[in-house]
Amino acid sequence: MGQVVVITGAGGGLGSVFAVELAKDGKLIAVLDYDMEAAQRVAAKIREQGGTAAAVRCNVVDKNSMEQARREVREKLGKCNVLINCAGIQDPLAKTTVEAYRQGEEMDTQVSKADPDSPDSRGAARELLGKSRTLFNIDAEKMMGVMNVNWLGTVIASQVFAVDLVGVEGNSIINITSMAAYDALSMVPAYASSKAAVDMFTRWLSNYLSNEFGKVRVNAVAPGYFLTPLNHDMYVNPDGTYTQRYYNVIHRTPMGRLGDSRELVGALRFFADPDMSGYITGQVIAVDGGFLSCPGI
Repeated sequence: MGQVVVITGAGGGLGSVFAVELAKDGKLIAVLDYDMEAAQRVAAKIREQGGTAAAVRCNVVDKNSMEQARREVREKLGKCNVLINCAGIQDPLAKTTVEAYRQGEEMDTQVSKADPDSPDSRGAARELLGKSRTLFNIDAEKMMGVMNVNWLGTVIASQVFAVDLVGVEGNSIINITSMAAYDALSMVPAYASSKAAVDMFTRWLSNYLSNEFGKVRVNAVAPGYFLTPLNHDMYVNPDGTYTQRYYNVIHRTPMGRLGDSRELVGALRFFADPDMSGYITGQVIAVDGGFLSCPGI
């Protein structure tokens, strides 16, 4: 039997690619997502291609939900061997609309509030999304929502599935962090902070779990710039042309292009395989086309 790989956020852009590609290696994939329909679509695609997968609904910020997900995974596929923490969000109301302070903006401190009944923050009223958001009026609750899913969700999933992982040689946890953990990217204070927290949690957890008793390797993959549903509006205008931010990224990327999501899978395979990475823990691989190595000048 192949490894049982649990992927949170596996119904989304990057997570679904990870699930489908890793299933081709004979791994048994637990497709975890808050959106059960999305999880079922990914699991069905894997099965259509001859793989093994189970869709499981979960809420990564609810420990009881994650405990139930763990029980379902064990019943359907077996004990987890590899946990990939991929669940993440980027709320447009947790971003600023300007890159730097403009004189007088501190006079507008009224916080924008999204429609609480919207199933998706993209569905917030257009007038709210159109309002200038700055340091002085960005919604702290929305920022905390991003922190909760991206960082706390990683912590809770690790707490829950580490019960099955510890004490078994070769098991591992792979977290998904970001370029935003290393550079203070403009306009995304909540997302950048959450990914920096994931990066540090990866290092802390590796120290905690990788000893002779825990035996769990903990590493992370930091994607560079990939076009996904989370960041599409930052790089593509409504008319289909690219934004200035896109060109800024390309200018600082030696390979001169955005990445393809499938180009992240090699790093996941490497960390998941104890024969390849059995003495590696607490490390982050940047898959970024050279972005971090380039000063941009």
